Amino acid sequence: MKFYEALYASSQSIVARRRTIVLPILVIIAGIALPYVCMSIFGDAKYDDLNSSMVLIGIALAVGGGVWLLGRLVGSGEPYHKDKGCFLTTRTLSFDRSRRLEVLNAIGSGDAAKLFALPTCEVSALCVMVSHTADNSFVAAQAFEYAELEYRELCGVTVLKK
Repeated sequence: MKFYEALYASSQSIVARRRTIVLPILVIIAGIALPYVCMSIFGDAKYDDLNSSMVLIGIALAVGGGVWLLGRLVGSGEPYHKDKGCFLTTRTLSFDRSRRLEVLNAIGSGDAAKLFALPTCEVSALCVMVSHTADNSFVAAQAFEYAELEYRELCGVTVLKK
């Protein structure tokens, strides 16, 4: 949460915005309508297995859409770049501890290409949270190191590209 708060404070262009609720509502409507449409088309007793399957699929769609809708309605939203008109993608890059200096130099110098070019690993001893647009025209990053059963900040949120 501190990463997102610092991200919003780092630039006037970054705000918290909720994603649209249209798709989850459409999935709920499809889940409710599917059994009725199937039963009206295949109303014979010989299609009972198909109708039962469509009811099960409809319930799954309606419940899944409801959970999706609830997720969209709860919370403060996701990072959104007002000038570019798009949501930011946030991901975590994991590096070997021996690359600490390289990672900090890439973040400190504002070189996003150098940071993305560094080889990653599976062990998350050194992590970098990166929030960026799809075309990498805006990139913000913060490095963390795992020590004594917690992640500690190695640097603040740094905007690499505006």
